[in-house]
Amino acid sequence: QISTMSASVGGAVCVFAKCPIPGRSKTRIAPLLGEDGAASLATAMLSDILVSLTTCAHLKETLKVLVYAPGSSDGEEHMKSILHSLHLSAISCGEESSRIFDEWVLLPMASGASKEDLTSSSLGSKLEDALDKTRSLLAKVHKMTATQQSNEAVVFLGMDAPELPLEEIVYGLQTSSGNKAHLCPADDGGYGMLSVPRNAPSSQIFHGIRWSNNSTAVSQLKSLSDCCIDISIGKMMNDCDEPDDVIRLAKRLICSRDSNQDDNRQSKDDVLESLS
Repeated sequence: QISTMSASVGGAVCVFAKCPIPGRSKTRIAPLLGEDGAASLATAMLSDILVSLTTCAHLKETLKVLVYAPGSSDGEEHMKSILHSLHLSAISCGEESSRIFDEWVLLPMASGASKEDLTSSSLGSKLEDALDKTRSLLAKVHKMTATQQSNEAVVFLGMDAPELPLEEIVYGLQTSSGNKAHLCPADDGGYGMLSVPRNAPSSQIFHGIRWSNNSTAVSQLKSLSDCCIDISIGKMMNDCDEPDDVIRLAKRLICSRDSNQDDNRQSKDDVLESLS
């Protein structure tokens, strides 16, 4: 699906994330892993997402924003420490940088997020706030940089689906450079990725959504349709919120590792055969 016309698709990617803190992060997984284990898993999932997005060649000129909760100085320092541990650069929202596409912009989540879960009914207002601020950042970036990219599409991601479909993210940014949204549903009825075109009204597209519900994705599609936004549907994403989700994730990772080992073994056998 990814166009080969451009090495980078521009636009912006916003990752919504809660600081991985024992006792406050992935609490539904704590019975399986313990509070420290659940927080460690959350850190690992977020880390994989941040590294994958940073190293994707098609996203080299894409603005990368980490929307964090709690939106306090402690929250910002926590996220900076995770980024620095991954050897990734970070700047606070409002700071200027000559290497803006190589940095993660830290954007505090709208007020109230420190006491509420990201699945709460106020998530719509947080997404609206983040979309408005990211669009403003994009406008400044386009003026500051010499890049030819003027894509104003914004992709939203969470931290619950670590098996990141990079091809869907790139395709979403390409598609939403016009008047079309792109959504990847999640296996629990929500969605793992949403790409928003520049003409989508931020004050309307997140209203009336049934958050934390098995019809979240359907209600989001309806809201976009009501705003006359065309939509394409991408691949299913796997959330990791419950103990059973962790077990299924582990099994998929083991299968993927074994498959890669088999491929490498076959490649070596092919080389040896060609030399014999």
